[in-house]
Amino acid sequence: MTPAPPTAWRAVWLLTRLRLQRLLNVGGRGFPFKKNNKSRRATPGKRGGRWLLGALLLLPMLFSFGSIARHSVLNMHCFLDQVAACQARGSLHTSSHLLDPVIAQFMATPFSAALVGGLTLQLALLWLVSVLLPLGMGELAKPDWDLEWLVTLPVEKSTLLWARVLERTLVNPAGLLALWPSTTVIAWYSGQDWFSPLSGLLASLVLLALAAMLRTLVDTGLRLSLNPSQLGNLQAVISLAGLLPMYMGMSFGMGTGGFAYAWAAAMPAWSSWTPPGLLLRLLNADGATALLLPAVLLLAQVLLLMWLGMAILRRQLRHGVVGAGQRESARKQAAASTSQWRPRIGTAIQRRELTLLLRDRNFLVQSLLMPVLILGGQALFTGQARDMHALLEHPVLLASTGFFLGAYVLLMSAFQTLNKEGGALWLLYTFPVAIEQALRQKAQLWAVLALLYPLTLFGVALAWLPAWSWQTAGLLLLALAGIPLYAVIAVALGVFASDPLATETTAKVRPTYMYLYLLLTGLYIAALAAGSLVQQLVFVMLTGALAVALWQKARDALPYLLDPTASPPATVAAADGLIAAMLFFMLRTLALILLKGSSATPLAQLAIAFGAAGALTYALLRLVYWRARTAGVPRIGQGRQPWCRGVAGACVALLFGIGYAALLPPASSPLIQINGNGLWLLAVSVLAAPLCEEFLFRGLLQGGLRRSLPAWQAIGIAAALFAIVQPPAAMLPVFVLGLCTGIAYERSGSLLAPMLTHALYNAAMLAYQLQF
Repeated sequence: MTPAPPTAWRAVWLLTRLRLQRLLNVGGRGFPFKKNNKSRRATPGKRGGRWLLGALLLLPMLFSFGSIARHSVLNMHCFLDQVAACQARGSLHTSSHLLDPVIAQFMATPFSAALVGGLTLQLALLWLVSVLLPLGMGELAKPDWDLEWLVTLPVEKSTLLWARVLERTLVNPAGLLALWPSTTVIAWYSGQDWFSPLSGLLASLVLLALAAMLRTLVDTGLRLSLNPSQLGNLQAVISLAGLLPMYMGMSFGMGTGGFAYAWAAAMPAWSSWTPPGLLLRLLNADGATALLLPAVLLLAQVLLLMWLGMAILRRQLRHGVVGAGQRESARKQAAASTSQWRPRIGTAIQRRELTLLLRDRNFLVQSLLMPVLILGGQALFTGQARDMHALLEHPVLLASTGFFLGAYVLLMSAFQTLNKEGGALWLLYTFPVAIEQALRQKAQLWAVLALLYPLTLFGVALAWLPAWSWQTAGLLLLALAGIPLYAVIAVALGVFASDPLATETTAKVRPTYMYLYLLLTGLYIAALAAGSLVQQLVFVMLTGALAVALWQKARDALPYLLDPTASPPATVAAADGLIAAMLFFMLRTLALILLKGSSATPLAQLAIAFGAAGALTYALLRLVYWRARTAGVPRIGQGRQPWCRGVAGACVALLFGIGYAALLPPASSPLIQINGNGLWLLAVSVLAAPLCEEFLFRGLLQGGLRRSLPAWQAIGIAAALFAIVQPPAAMLPVFVLGLCTGIAYERSGSLLAPMLTHALYNAAMLAYQLQF
């Protein structure tokens, strides 16, 4: 007996659930819709464990989008409503208690017509972003095999289309990040308090449903009408077009000097009766009476637009789901492409990469044109284009801008090295060079291309500058030195981020590693702005070590790229130690900023920040290692005579440290006495520093380097990196201390030995200094 086909509602639910299940499978997580499932276990895939890193990187993103949304509402209230209290300041989001009554009054009254018009414009722009970004990030040039397969199911075509619109409504991360923070902030300033996130989410879903319908109409019509080469060119245009509404919508939260405010002030009254305007009226409604009319009109408009969209979709697909002539045009394109001119520069691998770049218009635009448009769009829409002379007057800003241009080129190119190979990835393994050498050649090519942008910018700036200084030249050289290093980092991270064999477009690049690359880029820019040449050189050396360590980790994964079910065994790598060290120093700096202004003494603040950052870093790493079942995790207990080796290492380090201190002139400042401050210093030197630093530098960094280097090299590199993060006067004795702790760890196999060496050395040196 043939089972009856499911009802329309059940079919929509099943297809939507299927899409969610596929997305969860892509992310390495299944969703148990039925308990006690007796079906066979699935074939194990690549190891996951990336959720924690993704969650940690998602938090600053949400904070950033929320902050921009808040500043947008307050800036528009200040500018459009002409609030006298903030006109002189230029904004309402400056930290001043004098403006608190103004904000309280703003939250207690309904939005003005001018503000509703401005916020309607912003929501409309963000809604357009939720349409264009998914279209630009997809693959229009490839057939939509999902739809071709779905039409074979025993359900009506309209049911399939409704299911597609529903799943695109629920699964649109770019659209949700664009709309939800803004609608939540609007609801908050409308007086909805802690119900604001829920109200904002419901309002966002209404707009995302309309965006899903328009997106489905556009990509379905384009696939049926254009051949793959035309689709590729059009997708490049769409990816560029998405930047315009994105930066215009975000410009309201980046200052009050952009020209978008003039557009917001000129919004006509009828715009408040469009779906974005009606949503604003709903979120800002004061009472049930004011809520009724916008709700009815919004519901009627949404139903009408969805019905019209579905009617157009059914007409588009009346002759089937495959456009005529697509395969023929693809064959013609392939035949014509054989006669294209190919530049005879570089190696065969590099010429192949350049050919791919010239053929793929979308890749060409995103790699070489997008960085300039992003930087120019931000300057144009925020009003900073009028202050471009500031770029010439501030060397740090000039160096940071040039480095950002080069680093963003690498994000869209070198980072995508494996992803752009697609199903032809296996060809790289057939070249008469090792796969590692092929990737190294690609990194060299993209480093040269990325260097063209900062070199051009710096050349123009130096031509316009009346005079240059050695400080400016040093900053520019440091910015240029970072580009080759980040080319290596981008290619190495791209090995883990890319899955070119994946069938889902969203699965081909894991955004977690993209955010990690952007975070590392931000740290380098922060180092350029540090102001101290020693700190800048130290960070360049750390970045170089990180590039080497990440490359080592990526090299371990190269033999497993073509196998969808295998992955290299999880072991401690040198990259773990460097990333953990950067995380530790970042958390310590953040803790010191939070403790600034408290009643605790500076040494107490240092001890608290040091201990909190070390404990959090240790806990996060142990959690990641536990979930990944990592081998070779350093342990404090157990080992070969850790107490004896720790004491012996401390004695050798002390002989050199005391001799070095005796040769130095006495300090001009009075020495610390054993009081409250001295106890905090003792806690930092004897307890916190040995525990945190030995786990990072000996346990992770030296242990990771030891996998591929001889013992003396691993010990020397770890000791050198340990020394360069110290004050310049202490680098030499700390380097010797690092050698002693490294040898103690190598001989004992236990972290207890280097921790004991470090603690005894610090305690003895502190006692020695207090005697004079």
